[in-house]
Amino acid sequence: MPSFARLRQGMLIGVGCTIILMGLLLAPLPGPGGLPVALVGGAILLRNSAAARRLFVRTKRRYPRMLAPVEKVRLYLRQRRRR
Repeated sequence: MPSFARLRQGMLIGVGCTIILMGLLLAPLPGPGGLPVALVGGAILLRNSAAARRLFVRTKRRYPRMLAPVEKVRLYLRQRRRR
């Protein structure tokens, strides 16, 4: 039987994927609703999935300019958390 931590991690991965899908569904609608929702889902997924982190790092190394805004926000939040 999986531990509570594993169940929690699996649930958070599912929630992250669901939020990303909701963001993609909201993207065609007027307004900026889709992108921020998808970014929140991506953040949840990156915090809980090693495979998602590996993919993010690989993509970040291959296309650094494309993910520069995401990296700036990530570094800002990391510095803010240390205070």
